[in-house]
Amino acid sequence: MLPQEVQPAAAAGPVIWGVFLASIVLLIPFIARSQNVMREFAMLAGVSTMATSVDLLFVAAFSFSQFASLTLSLFLALGAYAAVRHWIVQQMMGARTLTTERMFEHLYRIAREVEARPERASDRMAELLRHVFEPLETVFTHGADRHSRISGNGAVLLVPMPNLMQGPETDGMVALRFAERGKRLFTPEDARLADRILEQLMRALAHDRAVERGRSEERTRIAQDLHDDIGARLLTLMYKSPTKEMEDYVRHTLQDLKTLTRGLAAQSHPLSHAAAEWKSDITQRLAAVKCELEWSTSYDQDLTLSVVQWSAITRILRELVSNAIAHSKAQHVSIECKLEQGHFSIVMNDDGVGREPKRWSHGLGLGGIRKRVKMLGGSVHWQEREPRGVRCEVLIDSLR
Repeated sequence: MLPQEVQPAAAAGPVIWGVFLASIVLLIPFIARSQNVMREFAMLAGVSTMATSVDLLFVAAFSFSQFASLTLSLFLALGAYAAVRHWIVQQMMGARTLTTERMFEHLYRIAREVEARPERASDRMAELLRHVFEPLETVFTHGADRHSRISGNGAVLLVPMPNLMQGPETDGMVALRFAERGKRLFTPEDARLADRILEQLMRALAHDRAVERGRSEERTRIAQDLHDDIGARLLTLMYKSPTKEMEDYVRHTLQDLKTLTRGLAAQSHPLSHAAAEWKSDITQRLAAVKCELEWSTSYDQDLTLSVVQWSAITRILRELVSNAIAHSKAQHVSIECKLEQGHFSIVMNDDGVGREPKRWSHGLGLGGIRKRVKMLGGSVHWQEREPRGVRCEVLIDSLR
């Protein structure tokens, strides 16, 4: 039987627990909508209620003294609060995990993707906003607002989608519903943050365009200087060459210089345009020695080649054709260029006199081919064909 002075406390225990649970239920809407300070206050109030309940439980069940019971209950309540506070903050406040560093990483990556594929700019923008606000739903809608705004008493954040490649005019709006997977409503601070994100992305794109414009102008200047100065000197040297071998060497150097200057001066190198140039150049060279060309190309996307990629592939094809003309004495050459899921291949067959590729000496020609293929992250193989000729296969694993 409990002591007489403990009975009132024991009788009050269920009442205290009922008040505690009712307070938690009533505080849920308040906690979900309040700001950081109020949420912390609400959690501390819950800890105080827990400490009081545990104190009454110790007194009623274990007959602890008032001081010992209060001290132990406070210690346990604060310990539990410290242990689970991070989880409580994540669940009640929807703690944001997107740091400033990750924000800049997303901005940089999306700016690169928008530059490469402008038609998907709106999708990339919506992806960035999803990373920042983690909404339950993202929907594109019509609208012409210049700034982000809150709708539905904080349930929806409307963000304008600027035309990232042409200027400040908008391409509609994106509606984000219920922030952080439905854990909270949107606030005016969220609208201002969305506007700042769009502004920073626009600045990043403008900066990249200015840098690329400067690079293009500098490449054009260097290409012009090479063509006017070095090209003219090599041409003079070719006409004054004392031997046929020296003349051929200088002519080959002039061809490489021409490839280099064209690559520097061009703004872009779409694969379809590059393939047309390769075919035209190879057809002209083979026609001069009465060699027939069979040309075929196929690609699942018309990607843009970098200057390094365009120059390397151009020189590889040129050297392969030079070998077929000078060494194989071929009458028929077939070349197939294929791009499939980023994998690029060149297969060249000839009907010349070349045999036993493994015993070939790796001079400037074959060595240059291997070097350039390796630079592109690929491999090259030669093998005999029956009844005559050689097959060369160039494989580049990733041409993106």
